[in-house]
Amino acid sequence: MAKDVKNVYEIQDMSKLGISEISDLMDSGKTLLISLRKGIHVEKSLENKYSEFLKANIELKEEKANCGICGCGEIADILVYAWR
Repeated sequence: MAKDVKNVYEIQDMSKLGISEISDLMDSGKTLLISLRKGIHVEKSLENKYSEFLKANIELKEEKANCGICGCGEIADILVYAWR
């Protein structure tokens, strides 16, 4: 499937969802807008345009301070699209 910005599910706190819930959303055709902390692993995923953790395509939407909570528990500083 392609990225669909008209069918977006926003996740501002990645610590509240499990990977199976995230996977189910993408399997249903949703494009996710996820708040993340731009650390080593996320930077690598953005370079590759693919997240091994999410098993999904990933693309930076914008850098934005204090935009949510990353799955690591830290304050997020970027918003990314993820889709399958």
